Amino acid sequence: MHRSLLPLALALALALPLAGCGEDEGPPPPVVRPIKILELGGNEAAQVLEFPGSVQAGLHAELAFEVAGRIESLRVTEGQTVAEGDLLAALDARDFQARLDAELAKERAAQAEYQRTKALFDENVTSKQQLDTKQRNYEVTTTNVARARKALEDAKLRAPFDGRVARIDVENFENVQAKQTILVVENDSRFEVEADIPEQDAARMPPGLDLAERSERIRPEIVIGALEGRSFPARLTEFASTADPKTRTFAATLAFENPGDVSLATGMTATVRVHVPREIVGETGLFVPSVAVGSAPDGGAIVWVIDPASMAATARPVELGAMAGDRVRVTEGLTGNEWIATSGVAFLYEGMVVSRATE
Repeated sequence: MHRSLLPLALALALALPLAGCGEDEGPPPPVVRPIKILELGGNEAAQVLEFPGSVQAGLHAELAFEVAGRIESLRVTEGQTVAEGDLLAALDARDFQARLDAELAKERAAQAEYQRTKALFDENVTSKQQLDTKQRNYEVTTTNVARARKALEDAKLRAPFDGRVARIDVENFENVQAKQTILVVENDSRFEVEADIPEQDAARMPPGLDLAERSERIRPEIVIGALEGRSFPARLTEFASTADPKTRTFAATLAFENPGDVSLATGMTATVRVHVPREIVGETGLFVPSVAVGSAPDGGAIVWVIDPASMAATARPVELGAMAGDRVRVTEGLTGNEWIATSGVAFLYEGMVVSRATE
């Protein structure tokens, strides 16, 4: 009897662990996706506009000779500091000097002829017509001397202001043409950034404000990409009164001081960031990063709103306005007090729990 039950007991003992392995352990915990979140909060974060630009020294001059010739000497090197009036380069002056000498000789001869004719006129020996002719000849030679003297001076390039040589475009002893850029001099005590402002943003500024008042309203700053997003306060120095006929944008120039603790240079990429006050935006909507806008199944635009308490995502249908840099205007659907997702919007679903990604 006991022998017959032993195999059955062994089979049951082996089956019990296997049965336990097949039990339903329940669904795995939901994956919490880290995303970037922008807190609108009714503050200025929703009102920041950004426009691309590039850095340029505040004083920038491309220097060229006014006359053609062969470069006799380049007296500076790239990066060299120069003072206003320093001689930077010169053409071979022999031809210009010879021309001046010839014109001076003509002037002396014409002057002598005029003086001789005037003496005869004073003695009533010659006519007034003859005197006038000699006077005109003398005046022509005087004008030619002035031109020759200027050409001789134009064969020299001098620094227009204190600064440094940013670039040299020619070689020594090279033949160059008039107006051909020889070198570039810059003064980087301050920098400028030029940006194109879309017409819908330019029209939002109240009329009648001067540049200082506009700067005070929008509090512009310059963000330098190469410096890990470091920003510098700026001010408007120029703003076009007419739009570019092709791009429908307004050219703006903003200046900022050289901070002195970093190496900035002409050509660096920059972003102009302006803060649009609530009273300027009015009822026209909020600006949000364009990456925050997704598509609904029906093709409409949505923004994913995050509940601060549960961190659950909810799709909010919105109406969009015009683009401004990397932001888009939301005219309907947001109150300005929400938290919205600004990354991973294509992977979010209704009720999905998220966490705030570390920058």
